[in-house]
Amino acid sequence: MGASDRFSRTISKDKVGEASQWELRPLAAGTRVAGSAALSPHGPGRAGGSGREQSGYEAGQAQGYAEATLKAQQARAADKERFDGLLEQLQVRFDELSSQTADALLDLALDIAGQVLRHEVQTRRDGILPVVREALALVIETYAHPTVRLAPADFDLVRESLHGDGQFHGCRVVADAAMTPGGCRVETPQGEVDATLATRWRRVIQTLGVNNPPPDIVAEVPCAAATMTTAAAAPADAP
Repeated sequence: MGASDRFSRTISKDKVGEASQWELRPLAAGTRVAGSAALSPHGPGRAGGSGREQSGYEAGQAQGYAEATLKAQQARAADKERFDGLLEQLQVRFDELSSQTADALLDLALDIAGQVLRHEVQTRRDGILPVVREALALVIETYAHPTVRLAPADFDLVRESLHGDGQFHGCRVVADAAMTPGGCRVETPQGEVDATLATRWRRVIQTLGVNNPPPDIVAEVPCAAATMTTAAAAPADAP
């Protein structure tokens, strides 16, 4: 018997018995298995799943979302805490640098002010005149014969200036070696007006919250005043 005879043989109906028709279905529609439902491409618990499976799926999804949200919030809180700590450290360091810079600038300003003051006193000898006049103006109306104490370097200049002003003819001008050039002290029986350089310097720098001493000032003493003693004195209207 040839091959064609074997595959072309007809089987009678009484020898076949029970048979079912086979059908080819597309794979996209799900796979059919004899005696079972079609498999869903979405997996169990979504399409075709039982109510309990669907409920468990949704509960697990909600729990996972809640846990992920909590972890994200905790991470953000930790990052914020670290960032705030870094900002605080930077602010402390910035304040320290600002304070150091302010102190350095203040010291520099006082040093410059001292140098300017020293230069003015040594080069502008007439700078003492408005100081003496302002001090005398505070007492001259109530006491006509105040005593003006000056550094010997300022004596001749102030005495000549007061001699030319009739308002101060009664003043007594004294060359005092204890006085610093650039300042004076006006004395009356009722009290005194302290217009010394040290006092004026202290009043100015106290407004800055410091108490630095005034600069050392050495002025050349004119020959006429250099021969006078500490107590040497002459009326402003003396010839």
